[in-house]
Amino acid sequence: MNKLNNDIKLYNLIFPTFMLFVFVPILWQISLVGNFIIDSVVLIIISLIIYHKLNWKFYIKSIFFVYIFGFFSDIIGVFYLIATAFLTDAEYYEGNDLVQQILSGIYMATNHSQFDSFWSFAFITSGIIISMVMIFGLNYLFSFIFTDLTKKQKLLSALSFAIFTAPYAFLLPNELFCG
Repeated sequence: MNKLNNDIKLYNLIFPTFMLFVFVPILWQISLVGNFIIDSVVLIIISLIIYHKLNWKFYIKSIFFVYIFGFFSDIIGVFYLIATAFLTDAEYYEGNDLVQQILSGIYMATNHSQFDSFWSFAFITSGIIISMVMIFGLNYLFSFIFTDLTKKQKLLSALSFAIFTAPYAFLLPNELFCG
């Protein structure tokens, strides 16, 4: 009987990876701390590149904004994925209809693995891209308003945050959490 239990996969008894960040409190805490550390490291590197030294005034004026906007952007990406998954009423499909293949990809990403098909991977990646665009826009428009950065430096800083702090954890395989 013990061998039988080891062979059972619990696909639908646990949320897809991106949903875990909403419903598992310990992941919120880890994510809060992890995001702060990553945002701090990126901000310090940007400071070293722009000012050729660690500029604490720049760090202090920017860290709160980049942290809050980054976390907010990640949440928007998660809710986009959740809403899309629930509103499409997707199910598994093996035919030639492109729309049904895309819907099947959403189903596979939320019920099995985001690596089961091109469309399931594309669905999860679309959530990451939405978060990246939000991170870029919010940081460019608001995070560096109390600094002496030029427009070009703001652009490069916001782009750096979008690239290096995007929620790539959405790509963690569901199998890590469900056996």
